[in-house]
Amino acid sequence: MNEQRLTQDLINRISNDFEILQEVEGYHQLYNQNVRIDLVLRAKQHLIEQGFTSEWFGIECKWVQGVIKQTSKTTRLVWQSITYAQAVFNVHGNWEKLRFVAVYTPPQLEHSIEENLKRLLEVGHYGCVGRFHFYKSNSGWCIRFSNVYASTNGGFHISHNQLPKPRVGSV
Repeated sequence: MNEQRLTQDLINRISNDFEILQEVEGYHQLYNQNVRIDLVLRAKQHLIEQGFTSEWFGIECKWVQGVIKQTSKTTRLVWQSITYAQAVFNVHGNWEKLRFVAVYTPPQLEHSIEENLKRLLEVGHYGCVGRFHFYKSNSGWCIRFSNVYASTNGGFHISHNQLPKPRVGSV
């Protein structure tokens, strides 16, 4: 598998729950640079009615395999996602700041890479970056920051207090 197939598989699996835009152009004001995120999503009405945010959010997909050079790759993935959470994106002609950005990688990463990614996301949480993943039983998806924000494992569950608040300076 590669990143393109990983992204397409994700789209196929979540399209019933989210409006999905691909390869969305954006702009990071602080660094004065154009950016592009893999996916920008908004929950469909059935999730919004159950409490999921109605704001746009992003997902950055990254194919990660093995160990060699993957620590650097996951570190850059989290930094990339933090800067995307700070940027604005052209969504249907309007410049939108995303509510959060989630990283998406293949399941079953090498143990050391998985542990590195978890530690990086502890910091990423303060930059409104979390993780999107599927449960091993394929029974649903999950968006996690420090803890689970939203999950479709055994029905839809949401924990509003887990959606991170934008933070600047001392947290």
